[in-house]
Amino acid sequence: MVGRGRHQNNEINAVLKAIRKINSAISVEEDHNGHRWGWITCACKDKPMVITCTPRNPGSHAKQIRQWATRHSECMSDEQEETS
Repeated sequence: MVGRGRHQNNEINAVLKAIRKINSAISVEEDHNGHRWGWITCACKDKPMVITCTPRNPGSHAKQIRQWATRHSECMSDEQEETS
């Protein structure tokens, strides 16, 4: 059994853990519903990304999550400028 806040696939879990540490503008929300494990949302209010529980190719899904987070990395700097 996998604990709350932890994805059952090691590759995806490692990406989510890195996102939580590095980027404060991106939040990972666990919300189990069917094949959905949760969401990744950004402070810029862009369309969230769905994280699936059992992706067909976990390595590819982890890569997609990493790419989504990279595209939203500038949102973190925008958020910091607004608070300054």
